Amino acid sequence: MDSIMSGISGVLTLWLLICCFTFFLMIIIHLLWDRKTVRILLSAAEMLASLIFVQIMMEQIFRQRGTFIGHPAVPLLAALMFTGMACIEIRSCIRIRNRSLTMMSVKECMDELPVGICFYRNGGLTKLTNRRMNSIACRLTGSCIMDAESFQKTVFAGNEAPVVCSEDGRAYSFIHREDVLDGRPIHELIAFDNTEEYRLTEELREKQKRARKTNARLRALNSTIEYITMERETLHIKMHIHDSFGEMLLMTRHYLSDSGNTDTDEMLSLWRRNIALLKDEKREAWLGPCFMGLTHADSLGIHIELSGKLPEDEKLISVVDSAITVHVTNVLRHAEGDIAYISSERTPDGYVLRFTNNGLPPSAPVTETGGLANLRRRTEYIGGNMTINSAPQFEMILRLPEDTQEEY
Repeated sequence: MDSIMSGISGVLTLWLLICCFTFFLMIIIHLLWDRKTVRILLSAAEMLASLIFVQIMMEQIFRQRGTFIGHPAVPLLAALMFTGMACIEIRSCIRIRNRSLTMMSVKECMDELPVGICFYRNGGLTKLTNRRMNSIACRLTGSCIMDAESFQKTVFAGNEAPVVCSEDGRAYSFIHREDVLDGRPIHELIAFDNTEEYRLTEELREKQKRARKTNARLRALNSTIEYITMERETLHIKMHIHDSFGEMLLMTRHYLSDSGNTDTDEMLSLWRRNIALLKDEKREAWLGPCFMGLTHADSLGIHIELSGKLPEDEKLISVVDSAITVHVTNVLRHAEGDIAYISSERTPDGYVLRFTNNGLPPSAPVTETGGLANLRRRTEYIGGNMTINSAPQFEMILRLPEDTQEEY
C-alpha cells in the first residue's frame, strides 16, 4: 500500500515539476514580449511556490513518510491549482502574442501581401524578403533570392520600370527605391503581378497594329481609286483630242476640195489648238514609270530608297510595278520594316532589279505563295527570271529582258 501511495506522490511531484517549468518559461516570454514587471513577478512567485511544493514532496518521498505520502489529496489539489494557473498564464501569453507587434508578426504580415517585397543592403545581403518575392524569383530565375543586388540588376537590365515575363506566361513589374536606415543605405525592391494588365495591353497593341494595317490598306485603296480616276480622265482627254483631230482633218479635206465653202479662220484655229497640244511635251508625275507602286508604298508608310533608273518600257513597267507592290506588302507584313531598298541596273541583256529591306530577316526559307508566286509567273511570261534569297537577309532579284518574248 505504501509503495502505491509513493508512486502516486511521484506522479504528482512530476506533474508539479512540469508546472514549475511552465512558469519559468512564462517568465522568459514576459521578458521578451511585454516586459511588464507585475506579470514577471507573478510568474516568478508561482514558479517559486510550485518549486517549494516539489521540494517538500521529493523529501517526503525520499524518507517514505510524511503527511502528503499518506494523504495525496492535498498534493493533487495543489497540482490542479498550479495547472490551472499555468493554463491561465499560457492563455494570457497567447492573447498578448496575438495583440502585440513583433518582428515575426511583421514578417507574417508581409508574407500575406499580394506583392513581392525585398529589403537589402549594399552588396546584396537581404534583410527581409517575403514569400511572394521568393516565389517570383523562383519563377524568373529558378531559385530564391540569395543575392538581392544581382537579382535586381538581372531584372532591370538598364530599364527604369521593367516588365518581366516568366515561362508560365505571368508578367511582373518591378520598382526599386533606395533609402537610409540607421545611417546606412538600404534598398527596397517591389514586384507587382500585372499579368492581366499586360495581356490587355498586348491585345490593345495588336488591335492597334491591325488597325494601322487596315488604315494603310484603305489609304492604298484610295490612291488606287485616284489612279483609276486619273486614267479615266486621261482616256476622256485622248478621246477629245481624237475627235478634235478628226474634225480638223475633215475640215482640211473639205477645204482642199471646196475652199470657197469652208471657214478658213475656224480651220486655222483648229490647227493652232492641235499643234499647241502636240508641242506640250511636259509629262505629268503620275504618268511616270511605276507611279502606282511607289504611291502604294508611301500610303502604307514604307519609305522606298531607289538607286538606278527603273525601266520605262511599257511591257516591263507592269511587272516592275507588281514587284514593288509585292515587296512593300511583304516588308510591312512579314519583316515589320519601314524602308524598302530597290536598285536597278542596266545590263546588255536588259535590267537587273534587287529588292531588300531593313526589317527582320526570315526565320525560315521563304515559300513562294500568293504575290510572290504570281510575280514569278508574270516575270517568266515575258522571258525574265526571279531569284529569292532568305539568308542572311531577304533579297529578291528580278532579271528582265530588254526585248520581251510576248506582249503582256
